[in-house]
Amino acid sequence: MEIGALGVFGYLDTMTGAQAGDYARTVERLGYSVLWFPETFGRDPFPTAVHLLGATSRLVVATGIANVWKREAITMAGSASTVAELFDDRFILGLGVSGGPFMARNGLRFDKPVTFMREYLAKMRANQHKAPTAKHEPPIVLAALLPKMLRLAAEQTHGTVTAMIPPRHIARMRAEIGPDKWICAQQHVMLEPDAKKARAAARAFLHFYLSAPPYQRSLRGMGYSDDDLANDGSDRLIDEIIAWGDEGALRDRIEAHRQAGANHVFITPLNPEGGLLPGMRAVEALAPR
Repeated sequence: MEIGALGVFGYLDTMTGAQAGDYARTVERLGYSVLWFPETFGRDPFPTAVHLLGATSRLVVATGIANVWKREAITMAGSASTVAELFDDRFILGLGVSGGPFMARNGLRFDKPVTFMREYLAKMRANQHKAPTAKHEPPIVLAALLPKMLRLAAEQTHGTVTAMIPPRHIARMRAEIGPDKWICAQQHVMLEPDAKKARAAARAFLHFYLSAPPYQRSLRGMGYSDDDLANDGSDRLIDEIIAWGDEGALRDRIEAHRQAGANHVFITPLNPEGGLLPGMRAVEALAPR
């Protein structure tokens, strides 16, 4: 599969199904190669992927990520194979473990994440799909905030998908994961040149993440201090995690990821006015064509 250089992310559970289809068609028309979307506790990602793929003709759709605690490995493998067979070379399976507190809050188990993921991948590979198969099995990438999961991604999958990791750490990830694996780098962007407004909107968005233990561990591992994480983020953390400013500033940040070793960059377009609906001005301004 040719993943392409630039994709875009959408919090699709903030949209109706019809709106999500319209968003996918817009993303395809603008020339983005991949539409990424998360699994939370709303829609199931596999029917959603089928809906988006059916609404478009060339766009690749990727889960960013599908939650391994919510379904057995045999179910995950069968669902992914089904989507890949229906839409050849247009589906990427991003997998992740999320975080223990989120799972406990929703009545799901949470175990040693790297050990569980290693066993989960083995069970997926052992699945016998007794239906017509895809010409190409869907690529698998792992969300890997910490080094052990990154090593597992390098050993057993196509690569990794990042979350809130600035370009200066992508080079370190490339060195660890090797030259041939995918690094699909997320970059939050906000088309807003006013520093006060941009940082206020960024802090509102980051409030959830900066209170979440998995992201706290990841950010501390990158050298951010408790002071950086306090009060919804220091200016330094905000400015390194979220690219805000004019179009040129946003394009420079995307290019920094590429120069650091990312194969593919996908933007998460934040709205300066708040909320999780995509900032369409940024989507349009940064479009490949």
